Amino acid sequence: MSQNLKVSDYPPVTSLFDFSTSTGLIMSSRAEKEPITRPSERARGRVLVIADDKHPQFTEAITAKGIDVFGVSNGAAAMVSLTRTRPHLVIADISTRGLRVRELAKMLAQSDDGIPLILTGSESSTVSLRYAAILQGAFDYFTLPDELNLLVERAQQLVLLRQKMDRLRADADLDSLTGLANRRRFRVALAREVERWRRYKSPCALLMLDIDHLKAVNDKFGHPVGDMVIRQIAQTLKEVSRDNDTAARLGGEEFALLLAGVDLPRAIAAAERLRAVLGSKSVEGVGSVTVSIGVAGCPENATSERMLYSASDGALYVSKNAGRDRVSVAPPLQEKLPGV
Repeated sequence: MSQNLKVSDYPPVTSLFDFSTSTGLIMSSRAEKEPITRPSERARGRVLVIADDKHPQFTEAITAKGIDVFGVSNGAAAMVSLTRTRPHLVIADISTRGLRVRELAKMLAQSDDGIPLILTGSESSTVSLRYAAILQGAFDYFTLPDELNLLVERAQQLVLLRQKMDRLRADADLDSLTGLANRRRFRVALAREVERWRRYKSPCALLMLDIDHLKAVNDKFGHPVGDMVIRQIAQTLKEVSRDNDTAARLGGEEFALLLAGVDLPRAIAAAERLRAVLGSKSVEGVGSVTVSIGVAGCPENATSERMLYSASDGALYVSKNAGRDRVSVAPPLQEKLPGV
């Protein structure tokens, strides 16, 4: 049971993954439209299209290349959708309402992922127009529908390049035992999500998890069995997290789950569900293993990455000091955390 806010304060949960039919612990963003193509697996490429028209010919052609397409119809929705979809490439029609090309290009270039931007429009693709697009921060400009085939090939090229860069980066950013993000990658993701709140008021939440009594497992069964427990917890975190969440092992028996675009009430509900699922699984030779969880949200409990980490970590220690196998929530800003 969570401290400060009870599970009964929320509607009954019928599924681990959503209040409806999502594939993660929480609901997907309402600001993001339904994907034009249905994402099938994380290894697939992702393109975000910002346009008043969906350009069905492009969607059909690019999905034939094994790439998923998401679409939004205005510039404001694009800013929010970027957080949810983490595309490998953004394609924007210059006539889209509310689109500020220079601002979008700057944000994409400054992001940790360095997402490339391609501009499209009905005006002929002259050298001067392509040059102007590059000056604004885009990679290129294509005329639609005349240069549709060229756009598809260029899009596939950029997506494959981004995927290769992601794989290379992942080799240096993953925990060797679990395959989750390591502490360095986690801190980069945490800073990114808090910055998104500062700039676009998109909330985020941090769940800190600690495996209960792992030392006793190591002492009784040996460290190889303890490692097996750690890997099982990590596998569950992988399964329940969305593509834009960050599941990390911070060291020893401590884990973190950073939820992008999620406010505090939904994070608490997700934490309770996660605790229940982890506790229901059995480890061969050991039995069930429980976890203690601390939850904090930005901006409800913190307004900087350091504050958010500290608030969630403090709430975790409340759970451990209160008997373990429970969820505790950090207090609102300027209130003292009880039991620490």
